[in-house]
Amino acid sequence: MVTIQQVRAILDSEEPDYALAAKLGPDALPHIEMLVKGVDPMLASKAAYLAGLIQDNRSTAVLKVAAQSKYPEVRIAAAAGARHLSTQAASDVLTILLEDRDLGIRKIALKSVPIDAPPALRKKIESLTTKDPENFIRSLSADIFSRLRKNP
Repeated sequence: MVTIQQVRAILDSEEPDYALAAKLGPDALPHIEMLVKGVDPMLASKAAYLAGLIQDNRSTAVLKVAAQSKYPEVRIAAAAGARHLSTQAASDVLTILLEDRDLGIRKIALKSVPIDAPPALRKKIESLTTKDPENFIRSLSADIFSRLRKNP
């Protein structure tokens, strides 16, 4: 049984050992979710990233919570953590983050898109190529969409 103290002991360090933390496994996810919902954005962001490293269906739900956090650093961690999920799970999280109001979060989300992105995520990225308010995101999404088209 994993305790919140075990999770915090790893995440409270300046540079957490994420490989060690991931070994806590799925039993740590309820504690991780609680930290993601907490008021400490630094700890919440570390917890969000860790959720992506734990290979479990519940990780997606935790990252979806993180993707809607009021703290931008938690949303960034959700985008980065999504890289470690299965393609469909990553898509579920990234679809939320590609609509974020913060340019930096949309950028990280785009860079986290899996090469075998499902059709709905591809369509979202294609839409960003013309509809995103930021030229940089339109350009980046066009590059990523082009890469995706080469991998049907």
